[in-house]
Amino acid sequence: MNERRIRRSQDPYRALCLQLEHSRSEGQLDAVVVAIDNGLLVAGAGERSVCEALGAVAPLMSAPSFSGRLPGALEGQNVDVREMLLDGETVYVASVGRGGGDAWLQQSITGVRRILGYAPPSDAQLLIN
Repeated sequence: MNERRIRRSQDPYRALCLQLEHSRSEGQLDAVVVAIDNGLLVAGAGERSVCEALGAVAPLMSAPSFSGRLPGALEGQNVDVREMLLDGETVYVASVGRGGGDAWLQQSITGVRRILGYAPPSDAQLLIN
């Protein structure tokens, strides 16, 4: 069997960052992040300030009533947010960039589940496009 992953890590945090960086790079995105419901950044790929801004607003953007302004680092960009449950906790996987990041966001969700050892996903709900 030919291993397609070149860079790997046994450390879950490092593995998660490598997977997010792969999605960010291949999808030509500015950032891809994993955040929890209080906006705390769990892991990210991209410029730190953009990752922190994206992580902070991802939970807010998942609310149907969100009508707030995006931070300056995210203005004028496409922001995609997906919500998923891991052990009963809500986790947000989000991307930002000028292009469409939906396919790469889905790949990131699959990677998050694989790296953190969760069962195969049912389709995560697209929240923002």
